[in-house]
Amino acid sequence: MFNEKIINPAELRHWEGKIELYWIYTSGEAGDRFFKALKDEDKFIAAKCKKCGKVYFPPRMYCEFDFSETEYVEVSGEGSVRAFTVARLDKDEKPLEKPEIYAIIDIDGTDGCLVHLLGEVEPEEVQIGMKVKPVLKDKAEREGKITDILYFKPS
Repeated sequence: MFNEKIINPAELRHWEGKIELYWIYTSGEAGDRFFKALKDEDKFIAAKCKKCGKVYFPPRMYCEFDFSETEYVEVSGEGSVRAFTVARLDKDEKPLEKPEIYAIIDIDGTDGCLVHLLGEVEPEEVQIGMKVKPVLKDKAEREGKITDILYFKPS
């Protein structure tokens, strides 16, 4: 039985070494449908609640507000920049050859967003509200992953 009460954080115990973790991430049925449509049909899909009309992007099987089923709807994949940041260093804090711009993109016709790279634009040109559209890999190179979207560019 565990009845120890620790008041002083310095008394917390720890151990050396690693804790091995193993997990498998799956995108689920709705995510699989999204990636298949992107890869095979050049389409962006979302999910619309049959009851309240909320449009989820990325798609979901059920509405989080009223737990109703959703139906798949096609959307353009275009959107607008809600927020952005400019990365000038890589993950190892080494300077990048060219700055990378990451943005939260509100997808048109949906209540959802996506975080992705912006391309074909300089950092000083990016603005909140700027309209953007996706640039996809060549169809033969797509794998059914988020990286099938190379970046978003100004529209």
